[in-house]
Amino acid sequence: EEPILAQIIVKSYEGEQVNGLYEGEGFACFEGGGTYKGMFSEGFMHGQGTYTWADGVKYEGTFAKNVQMFNGRYTWNDGVYEGSIKDGIRHGFGFFRSRTHPISYLGEWCNGKRHGNVS
Repeated sequence: EEPILAQIIVKSYEGEQVNGLYEGEGFACFEGGGTYKGMFSEGFMHGQGTYTWADGVKYEGTFAKNVQMFNGRYTWNDGVYEGSIKDGIRHGFGFFRSRTHPISYLGEWCNGKRHGNVS
């Protein structure tokens, strides 16, 4: 299950600001233990970056106004997904590989679930 970044509160920020908004490359720590290193635009995580949740789940890829979008890589303790992302979830073409079982899937995803034949 992909974690959603709906309500995040910044505890600390290192980087550039323009008119009091985060802009350009920066590093932010959030309440709850998450961190983000990457590009900001008008105060949002926007562009390429890496968000790491307190439990170690990591997303590396593109953000659009604080939402994981377009293409990216999720890394969980038990697996890795690389491919298309829409609104923070696996959607489109991508590859999942389990780290704990001999399971992998290359193909279409729809709203976070496999949508096609398993390979």
